[in-house]
Formats: sequence, structure tokens, C-alpha cells
Amino acid sequence: MAASAPIKLKEAFSMLSVGVHPSSLTFSSASLSSDRHVVIHDHQPSTGAKELLILDTANPTAPKRRPFAADGALMHPSRYLIALRFGVNVQLFDLDTKKKIKVAVMPDAISFWRWLDNDILAIVTSHAVFHWSLNDHDGQEDPVQIFDRHSSLSACQIIGYAADKFQKWLSVVGIGADEATGAITGHLQLFAVDKNLSQILDGHAATFATFAMPTYEATLFLFASCVQKSEAESGVESILRIIEVGGQGQFGKLSTDIYYPPEFSNDFPIAIQVSTKYPTIVYMITKMGYMHLYDVETGKCIYMNRVSDTTIFATTPHTASGGLMGLNRKGQVLLMSVNPDSIVPYVRSKLEDEELAVGLASRNGFRGAESGFADGFEDAMDDEQYRKAAQLAAESPGGFLRTAETIGRFRALPPEHEGGPPYVLIYFQTCLDRGKLNEIESIELAKQLASTKKLPLLEKWIKEEKLAFTEELGDVVRQASPTFAMAIYIKAGKHEKVMECMVATGQTSKVALYAKKVGMNVTHRDLVDMAARFNPEAALAIANNTSNALVLSDPRRKKESIEDIAKMVDMFLSKGMLNEATSHAMDTLTDEDPLEGPIQTKILKACLTNNPAVADGILSQDIWHQFDSFSIAMLCERAGLFQHALEHYSDLSDVKRVITNTHVINPEFILNYFGTVHPDSQLEVLKELLVSNPRANIRLCVNVAAQYTDNMGGPKKVIPVFEAVPKVPDALFYYLGSIVGFSDVPEVHNRFIQIAIELQQYSDAERVTRESNFYDPEKIKNFLKIARPRDPRALINVCDRFGYVDELVAYFVKNRQIKFIEGYVQRVNPLQCPAVIGALLDTDGMKEKPLKQLIMSVKNMVPVTELVEAVQSRGKLKLLLEFLESRIGDGATEPAVHTGVAKVYVDTNRNAQHFLETNPYYDSREVGKYCSRRDPFLAFIAFRRGQCDEEVLQLTNDNSLFREQAIYAVDRADSELWSKIFADNNPFRRLVVDQVISTALPESKKPEKVSAAVRAFLDAGMPDVLMEMLEKLVMQTSNTAFARNTNLQNLLILTAIGAAPERVMEYVRRLDNYDGPDVAPSCIGAGLFEEAYTIYYKFQKFDDALDVLLDHLKDFDRAQEFAIRMNRVDVWLRLGIAQLENAFVADGIKSLMRAKDVTQHSLVVDASRNDAETTDDFKMIAKFMRVARKKIREPELARQAIDTELVYSLCRLHALTDVEEFIITPGHHTNLEEVGDRCFNIELYQAAKMMFRAIPQYPKLAHTHIMLKEYKEAVSAAKKANRIPTWRIVCFGCVDRKEFYLAGLCALRLVVETAEMQEVIDYYEERGHFQEIIDVLEAGLNVSRAHAAMFTELAILMTKYREHRVLTFCRMWHGRLNIPKVCRACERSHLWDSLVFLYVQYSEFDNAANVMMDHSPTAFTAGEFLDLISRVGAMSIMYRSIDFYLGEQPELLEDLLNVLAPRVDGSRAVSILQRARQQEFGELGCLPFAVKYLEKIQSADVPEVNEALNAVYIAEGNFEKLRHSVDEFKNFDQLVLASKLESHELIEVRRISSHLYARNGRHEKAIEMSKKDVLYGDMIYAVAQSEDQELAEMYAAYFAEKGLQECFTGLLYACYEFFPPDIAMEYVWMGGLKDFAMPFLIQTLAEAGSRLTGLEEERKTKREIEEIKRAEEEEDLDDPSILLYGLQPEQQQLMLTYQQADGGVVGGSALAGYGGGGNVPLIGWGGPGAGQVDPMAAYTTYGIGNPMQNNTNMMIAQQAYMTATANYQTMQAQRY
Repeated sequence: MAASAPIKLKEAFSMLSVGVHPSSLTFSSASLSSDRHVVIHDHQPSTGAKELLILDTANPTAPKRRPFAADGALMHPSRYLIALRFGVNVQLFDLDTKKKIKVAVMPDAISFWRWLDNDILAIVTSHAVFHWSLNDHDGQEDPVQIFDRHSSLSACQIIGYAADKFQKWLSVVGIGADEATGAITGHLQLFAVDKNLSQILDGHAATFATFAMPTYEATLFLFASCVQKSEAESGVESILRIIEVGGQGQFGKLSTDIYYPPEFSNDFPIAIQVSTKYPTIVYMITKMGYMHLYDVETGKCIYMNRVSDTTIFATTPHTASGGLMGLNRKGQVLLMSVNPDSIVPYVRSKLEDEELAVGLASRNGFRGAESGFADGFEDAMDDEQYRKAAQLAAESPGGFLRTAETIGRFRALPPEHEGGPPYVLIYFQTCLDRGKLNEIESIELAKQLASTKKLPLLEKWIKEEKLAFTEELGDVVRQASPTFAMAIYIKAGKHEKVMECMVATGQTSKVALYAKKVGMNVTHRDLVDMAARFNPEAALAIANNTSNALVLSDPRRKKESIEDIAKMVDMFLSKGMLNEATSHAMDTLTDEDPLEGPIQTKILKACLTNNPAVADGILSQDIWHQFDSFSIAMLCERAGLFQHALEHYSDLSDVKRVITNTHVINPEFILNYFGTVHPDSQLEVLKELLVSNPRANIRLCVNVAAQYTDNMGGPKKVIPVFEAVPKVPDALFYYLGSIVGFSDVPEVHNRFIQIAIELQQYSDAERVTRESNFYDPEKIKNFLKIARPRDPRALINVCDRFGYVDELVAYFVKNRQIKFIEGYVQRVNPLQCPAVIGALLDTDGMKEKPLKQLIMSVKNMVPVTELVEAVQSRGKLKLLLEFLESRIGDGATEPAVHTGVAKVYVDTNRNAQHFLETNPYYDSREVGKYCSRRDPFLAFIAFRRGQCDEEVLQLTNDNSLFREQAIYAVDRADSELWSKIFADNNPFRRLVVDQVISTALPESKKPEKVSAAVRAFLDAGMPDVLMEMLEKLVMQTSNTAFARNTNLQNLLILTAIGAAPERVMEYVRRLDNYDGPDVAPSCIGAGLFEEAYTIYYKFQKFDDALDVLLDHLKDFDRAQEFAIRMNRVDVWLRLGIAQLENAFVADGIKSLMRAKDVTQHSLVVDASRNDAETTDDFKMIAKFMRVARKKIREPELARQAIDTELVYSLCRLHALTDVEEFIITPGHHTNLEEVGDRCFNIELYQAAKMMFRAIPQYPKLAHTHIMLKEYKEAVSAAKKANRIPTWRIVCFGCVDRKEFYLAGLCALRLVVETAEMQEVIDYYEERGHFQEIIDVLEAGLNVSRAHAAMFTELAILMTKYREHRVLTFCRMWHGRLNIPKVCRACERSHLWDSLVFLYVQYSEFDNAANVMMDHSPTAFTAGEFLDLISRVGAMSIMYRSIDFYLGEQPELLEDLLNVLAPRVDGSRAVSILQRARQQEFGELGCLPFAVKYLEKIQSADVPEVNEALNAVYIAEGNFEKLRHSVDEFKNFDQLVLASKLESHELIEVRRISSHLYARNGRHEKAIEMSKKDVLYGDMIYAVAQSEDQELAEMYAAYFAEKGLQECFTGLLYACYEFFPPDIAMEYVWMGGLKDFAMPFLIQTLAEAGSRLTGLEEERKTKREIEEIKRAEEEEDLDDPSILLYGLQPEQQQLMLTYQQADGGVVGGSALAGYGGGGNVPLIGWGGPGAGQVDPMAAYTTYGIGNPMQNNTNMMIAQQAYMTATANYQTMQAQRY
């Protein structure tokens, strides 16, 4: 671009440089709602992260990123708000407060949105346009539909929405692709709100503008329309059209062709913006990156050039430059604006359009057309056309004619007519009609209005910002109106002058806040010095107000040495100037040098001691780190700054002590602080929090535990902590609820459900039982059934999920909660309907009709098979008939439905046979099975239909339907079926065969089926038929050959064994020619043992016969007879072994001895141990063993077994003498311990004692002595055994026999074992031996192994049986006790004094205090209670103690209150005291008894305390303390107290009332009261306080009339600042009070002269500064690269730096002065001196003779002066 290019172009910054991905730079992802913020929905493809980036254009290097899941975001144009879009949901969110402001749901998808202004968010949906008000001025909470979208925009992408200034005209812009050509087409919908009409236009972009017509403001609609070219030319041409909408139509219509370069012929506009600074400049941006510049007034194109090589898809007005801010696809943020200095020359030279140049210059203030305007102005002035000249000057480019010279020329002109306005005012009004005035005009206008006393007219122009706000303008206005001047200074940025006006207008409290707000470097001393120049009282107020002590950093300050800083701090502290010391230290210390530590520590200690709030601020800013942390932490704790104490303590005990002050520590801080605590200590600190104040800390502790559970060792370690929380039953619930969502520990889920039910938190229990997979269902189910919650959803969830439906129904039936059963089936799980119905039938929980209704309510969801089975198994199948028929009626073909109907028909006998024969859907096997016991024939029909062979055989066999079976088998003709019928295990085979032969086969008509039956007979063999045949051949025939045939006899017997066993014996005896040894095993195999024995005996097989007798028949008597007959050794041996094996001990041993065989001794041993019982048995055993031990020598085990059984047999025979002789004989191998055990078990204790003593085995011997009641011997044996089980047995045995001495010896060995102690105690207690167990435990305390449980249990026993010894015992041994356990025992036994002592020792101070108050007759002692109450943690207990003292210990109330004062809320304590005993002491209650306490806590300035103490003072008539109270502590309803004191009998009390009225603005009332009581000093004070000129004049006249000259003088002194001097002169002249008013008049004249001098010098200096500034601003940059690359850093002036004439920064040390005007003198009542004015100087100034020459006048003046001074000092003393 050339140097004369009319635009400026600059790249502000790049979005790519802050990490935005290029794919996120699109129209849908980025937005520019104003030039303050850029918002981008940034998607990083590499990581998949989606973030919302908010970039402040003032700080583009520090964007803010947040996770983002919404569809779109739009920043508010001026506030830090953001609109978020989620589908059709829209939210407004405040980013500062992080709160959601508003929410709306749109009816359609959102296509486009934008902020129309600071209040209205426009939302374009797919069908309509809505406006949503942020502030809801119209009362609408939801978006309001404005109009419907036209159908022509339905397929368009909405890219713009615009509104005029008053939102009466609206426009929607959309673009889309032409279906035929593919070109981009645009459509506009213009909507008139007042007419409710729409017009559709073709165009790509549109906007609205306001143009000032001569008589009104016209609303213009600008849009880029699309016009089809002529037939000769193809394509579309664009035209910019400007039309007036609404209004008077004077503007008309304009249109201009939009030019596109040939290479971009398809380009089109995408945005049109009107300049916010230059009213006739229009910017147009095209898709290809071109910017067009147009003039609204003429519609002409001024300039066009390409500003971006990619599409600028987002634009917004740039307020500062009056141009545009745009964002292109490369991420560049471009600033485009008009160059105001070159645009007019460009139009003149390049466009050669003089008229356009003049119009641009006139309308927009561009330079370059000055000469024409200057000539016209001079001509108008020469022709006396002054109004035209004023108009030309007002419209002159850049206001070059609007100078002081022009104003002077207009001021010099006479009015147009007499009485008319001067031409200078006409000039000002003309300029105001066309915009705002410049600096000179503003000042001159203010002077003009001030001179005519019409300054209030400025207010309107100030609000409309029609003036140029400068310091000079404020100075002009300040004399007449400081308020207007302050508004001007604020807008001009003259902060020093603003603060001066604040002080002058009495707004001292706002000065410091304003200084802080504007960022000035102001110290407390600067503010005091400033106020002193204008208002001494204000300066005093500021000095006493520490909130004004601001220390704002100055980056230019010089660093001081550590020594200098230390000296300065010491100096401040030595003078008691703590605030100044703190400020200086904060300004100068850098926290970089460890040597700063002592200074930091000193400052912090001083602040913590005298002003903890300041220390809190310093520590909160975290700017100092070199101080002594431990000492500061201790002071922080004392000052109540517990948060900082925690930050600097490192010892765990300190942390635990401080952290309990949760009532003043931020919970969020504690939560974060726990993260810094070592994991090993976290649980300890948590316990401390819970113990100290469980109710107050429970929420905090829950949050801490939830966040740090894993660090503390998991839930299993944390749960006991919350379980032990006293008096907070829901503690564990809160904790578990916070972790149950992410914990997989079953105990967490189980306990949470249980506690939720116990606390009636049913929704939580329901949710966990429904969602959790970790709890124990059986345990929870049982718990819920026992708990019986009102809300059964949890139980329903458990039973439904884990198969406990039967128990669920039984539970509901038992509790008569049938409605829950119905709800479960219908709403929760219809699939469980069968189980529910079955359970209801089992429990008779519901009648038949409701059951049917329940089933029908879920008929299409219930599983039919399971339902039928459930009902069928309970014999109630008829119940389902209606349901099943309904399903069939609905067309159901499921087999289950038809099977169920078939069963019902069978039960009810409703034509079942027909249904079974004709229905094709039922399950034959299921129905047949069902019918088998009801009607076998119907079952046969069903089985036959389904060809169920197994079922047919079973049915016909069971019901003897052999005919039907035979017919079915013949008809089926199946070989497998025949094999089943003819199987050996078929008991009905013959019957079937008979029916087959007699019925089935004859009736069969099909030869192939008869053949199949015959083959089956042959294959089956038919043994029964064969046997009959054989019997006839063998036994019933006369044919000898068949009768003697061995094979036939064998076959007959063998067949009979299988077919007819009962006939076998007959055949065995009658037949002789069969093979016996071959047939007998078959008999044995068939269990025919007698037949086998007969065969063996018949064929003389005696050994085999004996085997049958012994092994199979077990007939030992016959066997013994057989052995006697045979008389063989082997027979006796076999018989003896068999007898022993079958427990015939004596007989077996006898048989063995007859066989003379002792080798079977092991059998005898086994029989002795297992089977021997009688004396004969043991005699034979002893006999056998004696023989055996002589013959058997080896092996050793055999000898041991033989000797052992011999000894045991002798013991059983009570032959103890023989036993003793045997065991003392050497060489025996007896197992004596085994014998002893066996004897002990059968209560042969003497024999057992002999065995155990011989071993020896002392534990068993001791037990045996106990059984023999030999207790001393038992104890002796126990000592030798020295085993716990032995001691226990002996101890309990001695106790049972009341051998307490011996029992005690044993018990002492047991109680030292923790596992045994409780059992011993319980054993003694159950038998009533209380003193004995106490004696045992007391004796055990002296044992070296005594443990804590012994002390604890002894204490518990004493609480039960020796109450008088409990307290002494606890005092002696409290360190060895389990205190909580003993506390519970004391509570059960009502031992309150002991309970208090134990609570104190356990640090349960809250419980101890409660016990003392609840049981004061036995537990209360005054000294102990005061010590205790100072250590309790619960505030409720402290307040309760006050009530307790008031009721029981009123004489000690003062002591209690002094202890409680630092901890309790004073207002609540006052309320308690006042309510107490009002019937006795009146409405003040017990407040008079607590005056010292109230005075002590009054320093906190609590309203209730102040009012209570004031009431006591009033009742006592103590006006001195009352006056001190109302002056020092003002936080109470002062007017109420003043009204109450108004009629008091004491005049000093009434003075307090007057004082309060005056202090609260009721000055007339205060004056009237003082006047009534003739208190003139108070009257003057009240008048001065009111600052009311009329009151001052009124009472000055009153004093003058009454001749109270001294009072008159005092009033003038007190009201000097606002008393009019002219009125004072009037009273002086009329009342002859010249001598009494002279000091006032002298001071007034001196101050006026000094101010005039100062103002003149200041004004002169400021003019020089303005000239220098103007010269600097006129310098212009002449660099051609500016348009391409923008201003370089060295060319740019910092916009945020306010320059002073001397090069300093505003807010520096210049504030200490007064603009060069010198100090304003104070009133000269104290005589001449520094900063004062000589009161005698005024006489010489006005030419009056020196009054000192006249002695009389001198004496009068001196007397008046001294009297006035004395009176005023008296009034001031009364006032303070």
C-alpha cells in the first residue's frame, strides 16, 4: 500500500502461537462477540482433548483453557459471562463466581446465536428467532420468540443476525449452494417488530446504521444483494443497497455495485460492519479476504484491498480504533481501521471527489478539508450570519474552527435581540447538537454557566458525556459544585483531584478504596496530609481509620538496606505506629534475604499482639517466608488465627491441638491441609477432630476421610474411628456414603446399607442395594428383615437380585404389606411373578380374586411355564384358568399356555379327553405326567399322542392297563419297545404277554405288526413261559426220559432261581438228577442261602456248607452245632474268628481256645477295645491274654497290645491288686496312659489315678484328683503340670466345692492370662462368689504379669459390688484402666463422681461437664467444674453451664462467665442471662449480676451486648459508664436508645439522648432537647454536626437575639466551614457583635485570598503542560510499512500510562502537594504561627485602622476572643 492509503492494518496476535490447532479455526468452533475476548472450541486430534480456550485480547499470551463438552460457547461482550450450548439446552455461566445464572431449553436445534447488546442474547433456531434477556426487565425468564424463520432460509446456513439501535428492525442472513449451478447464494429475512411483518431479500450480508438527519435520526438498512446479470452475461452481480426503514423517508435509497477482481469473480460479501467511531464509515469483508470501505451518506466505495489471503470468518467492531477485529483461518487476529489523517487527502487525490471528501471530514472529523470551512466561516461572520457560522464551526473537520478564538468572537457579539440568549450559548448548543464539546468549549461553557449560576445544567451533559472531561474543567466547576467537579475528575482520570473532592464533600471513607481501585501508590500519611489541607476533622478521621492505610506497590521504589529497614521499622514501632511500620516493611522487604527474618518476625509479632487482622492479611498473601515459624505459629494460635498456626506448626501434638478449632478455620483449608500431613499421622489427627467436637466436625471429617481413606490404611481402619464418635449416630453413615460409590470393600457396602436403614435414609440404601455388587446378600437380607424399614425397596432389591423372593413375600405377608408385593410384581420384576404367586399360596397371604387380578395385570410379561409349575405344585391350578384362556384368546400358541389349560381341564373335568385328542399345541409328556395320578386313561391318551414309550410303559404298568399296553406295543411294532416290555426287570411282563396273546394279537389286523410281536417273543426268551413248559415236561409228564434228564432239571432250577425263587427249595428236594455243586453258587448269587446249604449238605460238601452258615446265614448256633458234629480244629478256628468278627467275644475266644490257636490275638485285642462289655467277656480276654503273653514273644507291638489289654481287662474286673502287682513287675509292655484314659472315660477314676501316677501324667492326674474330690492333691498335681487348661480345671473344680483358698491359687495363674481372665471372672460371678473374685484380682495386681485388663475388670466388679471403693481405686490406678469400659460400668451403677473423674482423665471434657450438671448433688465441685468448662469443646455445653449456674450456683456465676468469655458468643450469653429468672428480677433477668462480664466482652462491639449493658447502666443510673459505652461501642440501635433516654429524670442521661440524636442525623431533635435543658454547648455541637446552613443561621440569630455573645462566637467557630460570611456580617451589623465575630471574618478573608493565589498559579502551570502535550500529539508518523505490518513496538505509545508534565506517574509524591497552589491555611484561632494567618492582618488589608491603637476596642476584642475560646474548649470537652 502507498503511504496515502486510507486504512490501517495490523496483526494483533496469532491463535496458533497459543496452541490452537488449525482445524479448530472454523466458523462453528470460534466466536468473536466483542473485541475483548476470542473464544475457540479447540480440538487436538493428536491427543483427542477438547478444550474451551478463552483469550483476553488485552493479554493474548495467557489464554485460559477449560475442559469442554458443550456444542458451542459465546462470551458476553462486556462482562465475564459465557453462554454455553448443549444441543437445545442453553446456559449462562458467570466465570467470576463460577455460578450458573440462567438455563433455557429451546424448542428446536440452534442454528446461530449472538449478543445484540449487553442484555439481549439472540438465538436463531431451525424454525424461529428468540431473544433472551439477561436481566429479565420484562419479567420473562425464558427466551421470547420474536418471529418465525421464512421457509426460504430452511436450507441455508445462518451466518449473521443484526438489529437496529432500538431493536425495532431485525435481519437474519443465511447462505447456501444453488442446486443448479453450485454457486453460493444468500437470503435475507428483514423483520419489522412493530408491524410484525417479514420481507425476503437476496443477499449475503446485512447490518443496520443510524444517520443523523436535520430533524431526526434515520435508521438505515445496509445489505449486499445478489442480482442476476443480463442474458448476455452469465453469473450474478453484487450490489450494496442502503435504504431507510421506518422514519420519515428523507434519506431515500442508495445502491452501489460491489467490485470483485477478475481472478476472484465468484467472491461474495460475508460481513458488513458500521464503524463505532466514525458514523458514516462502513466496512465490508468478502470471502476471499478483501476489505471494502464505503460512505453511508453517499453509498460510494472509498477504498478496496485484500487484507487476508484466507477467509476472515469472524469479525467484530474494534471500539478503540473505530475499525474491525477479524479472525482468519490462519489464526491471525487482524485489526483494520480507517486512517483518519489520510482518508480525506486520499479521496481528494485518488478519487478526485471533493464533495465526498468534505462530507467525510464534516461527518467524521477527518482532517484535510479545513480551507473550505475556514473561508465559509469567515464569510458567514462577515455577513452577520452567525448561526450559519456556528454551524460551520461545529461541522469543521477535526474541529479546527472550534477554538478559544472562535468562542471569544461569539462571546463578543451582542445578543440577537434584547433579552435573547447570547450568541456564544447558541454556538455551544449547535456544537452539542452535533456531538460533544472539546476541552476549550467545555471549559468556556462551564465558566459561562457558573457566571450565570446555571451550573446544574451541566449534570445532563455530564451524564450524556457531551463534554471533554479535563482537569481544567473540574477546576472551573469545583468552586461552585465539588460534586460535579468530582464526577468530571473521575472521567478525566485525575485521581488526586477526585480524592480531594471526596475529602471536601465528607466522603473520607471512600478515599482509600478509590485509590486502591485506580491503582495509585498512596500511603496512609499521604492521605492524612491531603485531608489536612482541606478538612482537619476529616484528616483526623482518616488517621484514626486503619482501613485507609493502603500500601500499594510502586515498581520504581529503591531498595533499602536491611539495616535501614530495621531502623525504620523500630522507629515506627517505638512511636506506636504499627500500621506505618507494617506498611513500610511490606513495601521494602523482598523476602529474598534470610537477614530479613528478624524484621519479619518482629512485625508479625507486633501485629499478632496488637492487630491480628493485619497479620492475617500478611500471612494470607504468603509474601514472607524468612520469619521464625514456630514463634509466629504460637502467636497465631493465641490470636485465634488457627489456620496460619497450622501452616507453620510441624509437631503432631501442636497440629492436633490447633486443628480442633474448626469453628473458625475454613473447612476447605483443613481438607487441603490433610494432604500435607504424613499418612501415618492422618488417622490420629482425624480422631482428634472427631473427639474434640464430633457434631460440629463430622461433615469436615467425612470429607477428609473420604479423600484420604487409602492413606489412612483403608476403610477397615477408618470405620472404627467413625463408629466410636459419641452422640453422632450418622457419622459413619456420612463417611461410608462418601466412599461407597468407588469402594470394592464388602464391609463398606454392608455397613452403609445397615446404617442407612437405621437412619431412615432409605433412598441411599435402595440405590446401593440396586447398584452394588460387593455386599453380602444373605447378611443384608437378614438384617433388613429384622430392621423392618418403612421403605422396603432395599429389601426388594436384595431379594430380587439374589433369589430370595420366597422370603420377601413371606416377609410382606407377615407384616401385612400386600401392596408392596403387588408393586414388586407389576413395577419391579414381572418375571418373578411365578415365585411370588407360589409364595403367596404357601402363606395364604392373598385371596383368590386378588391373586387372579395380580396375574392378569402382568399376563403378557409373566413366564407361563414357571407360573403353571408354581401353582400346580400347590394344587391351585384352577386359579390360572382365566389367565390361560385369556392368553389363548389372544392367539398364543406357546406349548406352556396350552399345557396349562390341559391341566386345568383335567382337574376340572371339562371335556378333557376331547381337548387332549384335538389340541395340537400342548406338551404330551408334561400333560401325561400330570394326568398319570388323576386319570390314567387321559394320561395314556396324552402319551400315546406324543409316542412317549417310556411313559406309556410306566403308566400302564402302574395302573394295570396291560390291555392298553399290549395294544400300544402291537400297534407301535417297535423292537426296542418290545425289548423293554420283555426285560427281566419288568414285573408285568407276563400280564402283558397274556394280554398280547389273548387280546392284542387277535385284534390286530395288520400282519406286519403280528410278525413283529412274534419276533419279540423269540428275542426275549420268555423265561416264565419256558419255566411252565419245562415244569410240565419234567414234573408233570410220564415220559421218563424228560423226567430224569439232568440238563432239563438244571434248566428248571436255574430258571426258577430267576423266575420263581420260592419254588427252588421244592425243586432242590424233589429232584435228584441235577448238578448240585454247579447249581448252589447260582442260589448263593440269588440270595437263596438255605437252598445252597441244603444242596451242599445233600451232596456232602461240608466246607462249603459251613461257609454258607458263617458267611451268609450268620447262624452261629447251627455253626457251633456243626463244629461239634465235625469236631475238627480248622472248623473251630474258622468258627472262633467269625464269632469275634461278629462281636461274640466270649464265645469266639472259647472257640479259639478249643482250636488251641493264639495267633489271632489281634482279633481279640480289637474285640476287647470295641466290643467287649460284660464281665464274662473281660474274664475270657484276661484268660486268653495270659496264655497269649506266654506264647507270643515277638514282635514288640504285639506284646504291648497283649499286656495293655490284659491290664485293662483286670481294671474292668476291679482287680486293682492284680493290676498293681502286674505293673510293678519288670518286663511288661503295657501302655499305661492309654489304659488310664480308657478308665477315666468310663469313670474308673481309681484305676485311672493308678495309671497316671505310675507314668506320671500330672495334667490328667490333677483332673482325676478333682473327679475323686481330692482337691489338695489336684492342686499339687496342677503345680507339677503347670498348664493353663489344668489350672482352669482345678480352679473351677475347687470353686464348685467352695475350696476358695485352693481356687484362688489356681485363679491367680489364670487371671494374668488375658484370654482366660474373663472366663474365670464369669465363673465366679455366675455362682455368686463376688468377694472371692475381687480378692483374687486384688492379689493379682501385685503380680509382675498384671495387665490393664485386670485393673479394668476389677474396677468394673467394684462398681457392681463395692461402690464405695471405686473412686479411690480409679484415682490410684486410672493410668492402668480401660477408661471407656469403666465409664460405662460407672454409668450403669450411677457412680457419677467416679464417672466425672474418668471422663476428665480420658479428655472427655464435654461428657464430664454434662455429668456434673446432670448429677450435681454428687458430682459437682466448683473449682473442678471451672477448670473443666474451660476445656470443653461443644458450645452447647458452655451455654448450658450458664443456665446451670443460674439455677444452682448463682453466687459463682461471675467466675463462670469470666472463664467462658473468650469462647462463647456474647449475644447468646446475654440472651440466656436476660431470660433467666425474670419473674424474680424483672425484665433484665440476671444481667445485673454479670456486669463485669458484659464490660469484659463489650470490646467485641456486639449489638446485643451493648444493648444489654446500656440497659443495666440505665437501670442503675450510671450515666458516666453509659456515656462511655455509647461513645466507644456504637453497634446498637442508637435511635431506639435515644428515644428511651429522652424523658429520663437525670439531665446527664438526657444529654446522652441528645448526643445520640445528633450522631444519627436527628440534629433538630438534639438541638431542641439541648435548648430545653439550656445546654448551649450541646446545641452548638449539634448544629456543627448537622452541617446545615439554615440551622446554623437560625441559632446564630437566636444567640444574637438572646444576647449570648460567647455562644454566638462559639457557633461561628464550630460552623466555620459552612456558615455564610455575608450572614455573619449581617448579624454583626444588626446586633453589634463585631468584636465577637472578628476572628471568623479574619479567617474567612485570609483563606479566600490564599486560594485565589494558588488557583492562579496552578492554572498557569496547567496551560503550559497542555501546550506541550498538544505539540507532541501533532507529530505524525510517516512510515509506509505501517499499513502492511502495523506499528512497530518502538512506534507505539503505551495507552495505559498517564503522563504528567514532569514525566512522573500519577499517584507519586506529587500527591503531597496541592497542584502548586500551596497549603490551605487553617482557621487562625490559636494566634499567628506556622500554617496560620495573623488575625490582625485583615484590618490593614481593608484599610481599617489598627484596633490595637484603641485600648477600649482592644480590650473588648481580647475579652471576646478569650471567652469564645474558653467556651469552645468546654464544649469540646463535653463532646468527647
